[in-house]
Order: sequence, then C-alpha cells, then structure tokens
Amino acid sequence: MNRKDDVIQTHPVVGWDISTVDAYNAMMLRLHYLPEKSEQNENAIVDKTMWLTTDVARQLINILQAGIDKIESGDYVEPGFKTH
Repeated sequence: MNRKDDVIQTHPVVGWDISTVDAYNAMMLRLHYLPEKSEQNENAIVDKTMWLTTDVARQLINILQAGIDKIESGDYVEPGFKTH
C-alpha cells in the first residue's frame, strides 16, 4: 500500500495522569483520550499504565519539545492524511 493512501487511526489526547514511583526511580503515565473527535471530554478513555525510566522520560520530553519547536517555527506542513 502506498503510504500516501494509508489511513492512520488517531484519538485526541485530552488529559493524563503522571506520578513518580520513588521505589523504582520511575514515573507512571496514563493517557486519557477520546474514542472519536466529536466526543466530549467526560467520555475520555483512560489508557494502560505505562512506566518510564528517567532516561526515557527525558527522551520523551526532548522529542515533544522538538516537535513543538518545529510546529511553532512555521516549518511544519500539515500532512494530507485521509480520514473516515
């Protein structure tokens, strides 16, 4: 299949739970997302609990910051993904 024709299923993130777990030197992360764009926040689904080491958390922060910087710089081009 041509990547241009691929449909990527997405769910808007509307919240999260993050806490430190001192006994493991790690962090706990759960994302809250909407099953459909048109849904209200009170219908959010709470995803699985993820554990992040401090190294992985730093990598995530850096990747998110790089993405924000790219979008805010104006160099970002919205992909023409198909939706259904």
